[in-house]
Amino acid sequence: MIKSIERQMIKSVTFPFTNWLYNRKNIIKNYKKLIRTEHLSKDELYSIQLNKLKKIIKYSLERIPFYQKRFRHFGININDIKSLEDFKEIPSLSRQDVIDNHLDMIDIRVKNSALKADNSKEVPGEPIFFAKFKKNKLIRNTSSGSTGYPTTFYEDGSVTAMNWSHELRLKKWYGIDPGEREARLVRMSTDYMPNSKIIKMRKLLWNQLLLPGVNLKEKDYKIIYEQIVKFQPKVLWGFTSALTGFAEFLRSENISVRNLQIKLIITWAAPLYPHERDILEKVFECSVTNIYGTRELGHIAQFCQHDKLHINQENYIVETKKNGNSKISSKGELLVTSLIDSPMPFIRYRTGDIGSVKYIKCECGKTLQTINEFIGRTGEIYTTKDGRMISPNFWCRTFMEPKRAGSIKRFQVIYKKNGTLNIKMVKNNNYSKIIEDDLKKYLIDNFDNSLPFNFEYVSDIKSMVSGKYQMVIKEQ
Repeated sequence: MIKSIERQMIKSVTFPFTNWLYNRKNIIKNYKKLIRTEHLSKDELYSIQLNKLKKIIKYSLERIPFYQKRFRHFGININDIKSLEDFKEIPSLSRQDVIDNHLDMIDIRVKNSALKADNSKEVPGEPIFFAKFKKNKLIRNTSSGSTGYPTTFYEDGSVTAMNWSHELRLKKWYGIDPGEREARLVRMSTDYMPNSKIIKMRKLLWNQLLLPGVNLKEKDYKIIYEQIVKFQPKVLWGFTSALTGFAEFLRSENISVRNLQIKLIITWAAPLYPHERDILEKVFECSVTNIYGTRELGHIAQFCQHDKLHINQENYIVETKKNGNSKISSKGELLVTSLIDSPMPFIRYRTGDIGSVKYIKCECGKTLQTINEFIGRTGEIYTTKDGRMISPNFWCRTFMEPKRAGSIKRFQVIYKKNGTLNIKMVKNNNYSKIIEDDLKKYLIDNFDNSLPFNFEYVSDIKSMVSGKYQMVIKEQ
């Protein structure tokens, strides 16, 4: 009874109100709307997207210098946008476009707020408390730079608010109601925990326990485990690499999770590859899902309980930019347009990810489009001399093969500039010369000596500062 009252207070009062102070509005209202619209017909969802798109383009023509110049140069007129096909005449937006023009990509009326955010001493992405009542509401943020080119962008709380709504919908798909306890492994260190007022506030008012999620060592995993046992969350949320590292720690230490009551694990900031899902499901014995998105755009898509990557279609348009012979495959680079009201719109933004977009009949009953054939970033894909595309999933299968599974704790594949392949590996106790020889033979069979390789045995493979673990690196 007490927990039920607690959940209701979090959902209806403290969570939405404190976020409102951060200028993150209508989280619960939008969540409830999303629950209703996810079963609409294809035409009804199309209509929602088209109406929002027209507003975004009209706004961009009136208020955004970058788009005013671009649309004028290419002869784009709002009256010409009568369908989602029509807007594909707008040139795609590259990461370099954003890097070079970020101050011209914001509403001209809030440019002074952006300049103030640039000079702020706050950590990128740090919210502004009482932003609702302040003149300068813009928050400066940056992408993770995993492609080597971090972008600068600004938001006023609207994208973050919709991220929360999308997460609430995702949890509802797995039977988790708003207000349930949740532990989140975030971008902070263990030393930061004891003195943080933010951590205390979120625990009390949001039912969220914040835990370290970067540069984790054995002592950190022990602290995480102890805190989770005390807090008893229903949801465990965090970087894919941090959560799989935690699972590997629990397994290696033979620590039972029977005293935990975790019902759902949500991974984000990186794809969830099969070997990572496998260890999470085996250790925690619960549902595991993944959010696909970018720091700039927000939560674009998320996996349902039937392992389909559903687009949050009411707030994003996702399309593919195909190269070569489109009859061979529907795959291409994913272009994303955000339909969320924001002072910095992203229209046909090139994500660098490869996949295809389809309407499929999913067992979960949702009519939202799905991203299929997702094979990772263009920078993670190696094309052989005979034209084969080697995606990150190739390496997942390589190290999940029964002979090799469990013999390597972590690996990282690096395609070197000089044309060689370097594979870093953290060995497990059962790794042997037999396994090494088997792995060498497998690589020779697949690459036919066209890609010389070498093995590098290391004690650890660290995640990036952003918290992401790069499984595949292609040197530029």
